[in-house]
Amino acid sequence: MKKCPFCIKVLQDDAHYCHYCNSNLIDMDGKPIGKIPEQIAPPELENLTLAIKVAITLFLTVVFFIIGITFSGAIFGLSILEMKSIGSIIFNLIWLFVSVIIAILLAPITMKWIKVLLG
Repeated sequence: MKKCPFCIKVLQDDAHYCHYCNSNLIDMDGKPIGKIPEQIAPPELENLTLAIKVAITLFLTVVFFIIGITFSGAIFGLSILEMKSIGSIIFNLIWLFVSVIIAILLAPITMKWIKVLLG
């Protein structure tokens, strides 16, 4: 028994044709046909994907940081512009760190959504 190189279904040893995926297993000279090489993403596509992930992460970081500053100003009276106290500075640094962590966690999910929307 042998496997079809295209669909990996088990076939008889003397099979010339796969009835599962309709592929010829030997060419006209009687030589076995191997598996078609899989498409490999070019480095440009990988670089573009990485750039989009970084851009999404930066965008989400800024958005969450601005939301946090807005709420901290409304609820606690803290302002990033004044930074009069050490508490205000520490709060803003902590919120920036939290914003980065949230953005890093949400960036892959956002990439999946973009891929689904674009097809």
